[in-house]
Amino acid sequence: MTAKLRCSLAAGVVRRTARKGRNNPMTQPGSPTGSGAEFVREMARSFWYSAILRAAIKLDVFALLEDRPLTSQDVAESIGASPRYTQAFLDCCVVLELLSSTDGKYSNTPTASNVLVKGKDSYVGDHAIHHTNTWASWGRLDEVIKEGKTLLPFETGFVDEATYWNDYMIGQHNRATSGQAAQLVQSVDLSGKRNLIDLGGGAASYSIALCQANPQLKAAVVDQKEPLIVAKTFVEQNNLSDRISLVEGSFFEAAIGTGYDVCLISGVVLISPEEDCRKLFKVAFEILEAGGLVIVQDYMRLEDNPQRKRLDTLEDLYVLVVFNPGAGDREGTEVTSWLEEAGFINPKSVPLPTQLGLITAEKPAN
Repeated sequence: MTAKLRCSLAAGVVRRTARKGRNNPMTQPGSPTGSGAEFVREMARSFWYSAILRAAIKLDVFALLEDRPLTSQDVAESIGASPRYTQAFLDCCVVLELLSSTDGKYSNTPTASNVLVKGKDSYVGDHAIHHTNTWASWGRLDEVIKEGKTLLPFETGFVDEATYWNDYMIGQHNRATSGQAAQLVQSVDLSGKRNLIDLGGGAASYSIALCQANPQLKAAVVDQKEPLIVAKTFVEQNNLSDRISLVEGSFFEAAIGTGYDVCLISGVVLISPEEDCRKLFKVAFEILEAGGLVIVQDYMRLEDNPQRKRLDTLEDLYVLVVFNPGAGDREGTEVTSWLEEAGFINPKSVPLPTQLGLITAEKPAN
């Protein structure tokens, strides 16, 4: 078979597949739904989808197409790319339902417009970039499993350390602004609280949301230098510099004081060894005043349903691969037991429709 004939046949397959529409599982991203050999083939090529998504984000295609439809030639000229490659790439975005195409012009789908256009609160593109920064670590999963080691993404050479951590922090902020922060605010009553300490608060995303929802509240965000550089920008953008202070250092070593009536621990338990989690809960107990509230927000196994089990199972391996060999997606009962061991009472599990759930508990009143 000649190369020309092979290309012609392949093009015909693509056209026929596209015409079958969204009900054909072979055209859809996500978990394999076929059987036998096609099940395996679909699983093996699923990383293509995230590669296409990553490229579209890095090329800023969604912002380009937000206001008006463009031809592939228009897009190629705008991004300074090969017309042929651009057309093939845009067609892939169409079959993955990131873009739509009408009369030779491409435009954003409602989903892309909602969550992949920079500047919108619902934007999650940076979070997607963070996940795809871990490709090279996942590509060496066989050796990671055999050696029982974590392979940090910047150790692979795929991304440099500064870029990796910046993308991580901005990505976590995406998570917060796209819905997680709103769920947190709705799920905890801080109307009588005045002093919040946010241990490992990263970009200060949740302190910002809680302070905005509770005008009487002030917050101290404790983290390392690099996350706080990002946090400073967001705090200033939200005009909260007079209510949110940034404390540089480890929450085990920084001079963070006492007398807080709320302690938030978000995104720390998942990526930390058990020993550090238990130690952290004791720190939280010591710095809270009597009757104070601790809020743990993280990936935790709080629900027993197939969709949630799939997410938690994959997340458990993810943090072992790229964060810490002592990390893990814990059972909610285990986290609760650590809080009670530290002295907290009245623990409550709060599953949320977003990816992170909550466990709250109280320090006994005098």
